[in-house]
Amino acid sequence: MHWFKKSLIRRVGTIVIGFIIVAFAVYGIISVQMLSGFFETNSKEQISKDAQQIATEIDKFIEKNIIIVEQMKTNQDYQAITEALNTREEKRQHPLFNVITQELQAIKASDPNISLAYIGVTKSNDLISSTPEFDPKPDYDLNKRLWYMETLQSRGVTVTSPYIDIVTEKMVVSITTPILKNNNVIGAMGIDLQVTDISKLMSTYKVGKNGYTLLINKDGSIFYHPDDPEVFAAGGVNPFAYLDLYMSQITSGDSGVIEYQMENNAKYIAYVPTQSSNWIVVTVIPRSEVLAPLNQFIFSLFFISLVLLFMIALFIRRMTRLISEPIITISGAVETFSQGDQEINLPSTLYDREDELGILSRGLKMMSHRIIQYIEEVQTNNQTLNQEIDKRQAVQSQLEMILELLSGTDEGIFILNAEFFCIYQNTAFSRMIGIPETEIPALNLSEKGILINQPLIDSLEMNPVWSGEIEYAQNSSETLFLFLRISKVKNDDTDYYIGNITNLTAHKQIEKDIYYLKYFDYLTKLNNKVFLDESGMELISGDGSAAGNHALILINIDDFRIINEAKGFDFGNKVLIALANRLKTLVSDQDVLARLGNDEFGILKAYVSSNEDLYEYIMNLSKELEKQISIHDEELIVDVSIGISLYPNDANHYGKLLKTAASALNNVKANKGRRFEFYDKDINSLSIQKYEMQNKLRNALSNQEFVLYYQPQVDMATNQILGLEALIRWNSSNGMVPPASFIPIAEESNLIIPLGEWVLENACEFGKKLQSLGYQIPIAVNLSMLQFKAPYIGELIQSILTRTQLPPELLELEITEGILMDNEDECEAILSEFHRMGIQVSIDDFGTGYSSLSYLKKFAVDKIKIDRSFIKGIPHYDNGTIAKVIIELASNFNLQVIAEGVETPEQIDFLLKNNCHIAQGFYYAKPLDEDRLLTFMEKTKRDMA
Repeated sequence: MHWFKKSLIRRVGTIVIGFIIVAFAVYGIISVQMLSGFFETNSKEQISKDAQQIATEIDKFIEKNIIIVEQMKTNQDYQAITEALNTREEKRQHPLFNVITQELQAIKASDPNISLAYIGVTKSNDLISSTPEFDPKPDYDLNKRLWYMETLQSRGVTVTSPYIDIVTEKMVVSITTPILKNNNVIGAMGIDLQVTDISKLMSTYKVGKNGYTLLINKDGSIFYHPDDPEVFAAGGVNPFAYLDLYMSQITSGDSGVIEYQMENNAKYIAYVPTQSSNWIVVTVIPRSEVLAPLNQFIFSLFFISLVLLFMIALFIRRMTRLISEPIITISGAVETFSQGDQEINLPSTLYDREDELGILSRGLKMMSHRIIQYIEEVQTNNQTLNQEIDKRQAVQSQLEMILELLSGTDEGIFILNAEFFCIYQNTAFSRMIGIPETEIPALNLSEKGILINQPLIDSLEMNPVWSGEIEYAQNSSETLFLFLRISKVKNDDTDYYIGNITNLTAHKQIEKDIYYLKYFDYLTKLNNKVFLDESGMELISGDGSAAGNHALILINIDDFRIINEAKGFDFGNKVLIALANRLKTLVSDQDVLARLGNDEFGILKAYVSSNEDLYEYIMNLSKELEKQISIHDEELIVDVSIGISLYPNDANHYGKLLKTAASALNNVKANKGRRFEFYDKDINSLSIQKYEMQNKLRNALSNQEFVLYYQPQVDMATNQILGLEALIRWNSSNGMVPPASFIPIAEESNLIIPLGEWVLENACEFGKKLQSLGYQIPIAVNLSMLQFKAPYIGELIQSILTRTQLPPELLELEITEGILMDNEDECEAILSEFHRMGIQVSIDDFGTGYSSLSYLKKFAVDKIKIDRSFIKGIPHYDNGTIAKVIIELASNFNLQVIAEGVETPEQIDFLLKNNCHIAQGFYYAKPLDEDRLLTFMEKTKRDMA
């Protein structure tokens, strides 16, 4: 105790030692707590980022293969064979089987990760795959296969759970999509990815030194786990049983981090679901690894504390001996100075000493003179210094944050000095150029030709910013497509280069694949119709001055269907390929050759110099296409039809150019003797007239522009009106239109159905009106072929008779001979139904068709109308032989005869002499509207009275 009290230095030293111990203890506790929280937070963020990055990579891996399955959906051959196959025996006999297996093999070969491409057929319970020799066992049940069940459940593109594939006998994951018809699943198609490939992908991802990655299915089963003996427990114990407590949280579909606490086995667990599949990426890292830097810090702190305490103890011992007493004297003087003395006064012996105390004494005396001045200056400078320190700390914090963010981005970022050495680069930059980060600072990028070359340096001298796409050979093993942007900046008159690179390789390959699918035909390798259409529109739209003459040539194989039916689809495909190869030799580099459809090709010939040159080219083209084609040592000649249209002569835009070329092609096919034809404007104008007439007819029907005229049928002996024929007229805005101008078009466009119904309705209403006025006269209405064969014609006529209350015996239906020629049994049934209803039936224009006596005997008809062509020449230009035969024939079958087109008294005399008593023609009356007909009937009634 005396030793302690004897010296102030000892006491102060002891206190200092105690203070240092307490300070280090407090500092250690606080630092441990802060660093522990920092390491835990940082570790959670890092493993969450790792899981997210792995999930993104898996999504890219799966989405790349989903694109292939989406492309398979567009293949109509898969839909066709799925609909056609009913049994397994039909599979290899189907014409599309070889084509489809070749396509499936091509899909499998397109990516090394694909182990199998296949189609499941529901009806035949069968499988078509890229392994064509494989056939399922007899007990194979498609509906019990895991991939098919999951496809049925989702009804969309599906990534299945792992299972053992029966074809490859390997553990796979399938990407499938259903084949639908009328919203019903008739099959499914897809590709298999080997689980081993996915495991290889997962094994490349590392989490710290002792962490690991898992891949979990949506049902909680572990799909992938690392092959690490330190991770797996011995004795068959599940090393991942600790996850069972959190499996519902992990499979919830959300992302997060779980802190697992179990004695010395604490872990951090991050989980992120993938977007393209039902998998969850789980990253696990031991808590001991996270806190390893903290333990090292604690050890270092303890060691430093011991060393410092030992040194202080030595220092106290030494100072006690050397300066204890002088220090007491100096301390007293300093205390006196601190109490107000202007200077420090010490014994002269201290000033005379040559050691540190002497220097200190002299310095204290000198210091006493300046200390007040220094205090003021220090106070001023201290404030400025504090502000600078705060500013530098803020800049330092921002710089650290920026560097941390740049290190995690997918873009490669780098900074070069004036000699093109890297003074900063992130991990992505090292990965893209294929050089370890530790080796990059020692490399001169310009000398090594890494991204930087002399033309780029020269460009930066003129323009401080350069950007563009470059090709980079990574370690001479793989060529990458990179987007490079680099800027030249100055700092303190020193040049620096800041740049970034983005990997476009995958994007470039996808663009290439999409371009091929969009613009090329899979079978012939020619461009397709989409490419031809876009090329044509671009050529013509860019030719605003119409200075260029262009031609569109359409080529169609005649009777190609017969080739397919006789030789099979595989042979037909080889014919198409051979013809396509021949066409390639017949076009120039500026021409566009495309396959437009099944058996049709097109050539867009740009900038035709003259019509003579084009004609010579077409002649040569036709001649070359007529040459023999060799398929499997079999020689055949393929007949083709060619239609040509010219721009701007035949069309002022591409759409019309295509339309006119198609019109020319159709005209060639209609005229069998021709091989090719240029567009004729009359063909297209006729089609336009028909189209416009159809539209006018529809509007006329809705606007009630049609009217009925009636022509009397008269007893030539008594002048009594025995019947009326209803005749339609079109009262258009341009005047009355005769039936011959619009009835054929109405029949072509099916407008004859509503038009005929309107005629029946109005004729029956007028017949009822006549009955109410005392006239029991039947009205004849013409039925077209479409009306007569309509399945509801009987019900329609019955409903009209019921609605108008017209007795059926006052309605007569006229049909032509041509109607009776089509399906005798059906016609006989319809006519019999009319007779059961009490309706009379007559054959109009008799003698102009292919009449047969058996028709008159077989069918239930009541009247025959002699066509006007057999009446108009009697007696001066025709002796009436045909009319006599028809009248005699009708008499033998007890049928009434009505002569049409009667216009002269001589014709009446001839008909009466030959026992024909009823006539219809201009001699008695033209077709009349309702008012004039009623006037005519009243006059006839008065004359007969």
